[in-house]
Amino acid sequence: MSYRVDIERLGPSAIIDLQGSPPRIRDWIGDALPPFPEIPNTASASNGLELYWIGRERWLLRGDIGRENDLLARARPAAAPLEISVVPVSDTLEFFALTGPEAGEVVSIASPLDHHPRVFPENGASYTELFGVKGLLVRRSRGFELGVERSFGDMLEDFLVRARA
Repeated sequence: MSYRVDIERLGPSAIIDLQGSPPRIRDWIGDALPPFPEIPNTASASNGLELYWIGRERWLLRGDIGRENDLLARARPAAAPLEISVVPVSDTLEFFALTGPEAGEVVSIASPLDHHPRVFPENGASYTELFGVKGLLVRRSRGFELGVERSFGDMLEDFLVRARA
């Protein structure tokens, strides 16, 4: 059986790993950030940027790679105060888009995470296991995005194609 799913390897994203309390991070970076999500393992979006709540006082800021220099200028990682951590990680993650009516079926093969819309809504974002490696799962209106450490990109693409087949 073949699933009706399109798989697309996405271009690079600007990504900054943030750790610390939301008020302290906002004080440091300012209004460049989207609102902090109110529910763990969800995302918020504003002004072309997304903010994923991925752990206790841990966030990923993601945007277009063309905005990376501006985001880093605002976030000033090297000068960040001790109570927060600001680490650029753009070069570490590779993303794939899964779209189509049966994208969820392929995600079910890739990950043990319950991604039913009732528990993992359209703004869902969480680390999980993807074919045995740590990966980020983000729900989109037409499917999902999956992100893995760049060195596992070719493996993930191969497994996704096999799972779809």
